[in-house]
Amino acid sequence: MQYSVNKVTLIGNLTRDGEVTFIPSGTAVCFFTVATNESWKDAKGEVHELVNFHSVNAWGKFGENLAKILRKGQKVYVEGSLSYREKRDEAGKIISKDARIRADQVIILDKVTRAAGSDDAEGAQGESAKKVGGDFDLDAIAQGLDEAKSEGKPTKAVTAAAPAPISDDDLPF
Repeated sequence: MQYSVNKVTLIGNLTRDGEVTFIPSGTAVCFFTVATNESWKDAKGEVHELVNFHSVNAWGKFGENLAKILRKGQKVYVEGSLSYREKRDEAGKIISKDARIRADQVIILDKVTRAAGSDDAEGAQGESAKKVGGDFDLDAIAQGLDEAKSEGKPTKAVTAAAPAPISDDDLPF
């Protein structure tokens, strides 16, 4: 048996907030786009830049939780697999092929700050909203939001601070 690998790793910025939809079976799917940049010098010494946009989706409860915290402009680490969706005409001929990344892991690399006017030390999300080792406990965040919603309490927003310089210690690999 031959083995194969389908692994995608991205570090980039979100181009929009995470958006959740539900497929007919009731499963949640969160869609978001990650922009990556690269630059190079040509033979004449001129610098060129290229921006690529990657469509990403996350399924189930993981996707629902991500949609609650992903915000445009955040720097994220995404790990997952590549898949393609084909569109065909009436004759069955392929007219386009759309690449998507199915996320297995998403880590927000920006620092977390409290919303202005937060008067209690913990906020509605408590300890779970703090960045720990570069990762979030998404289930704890969602549980805190759901509890606050069911009790009729307003939830305090968790927002991303201005991007801080990233050092090698911040990278998840």
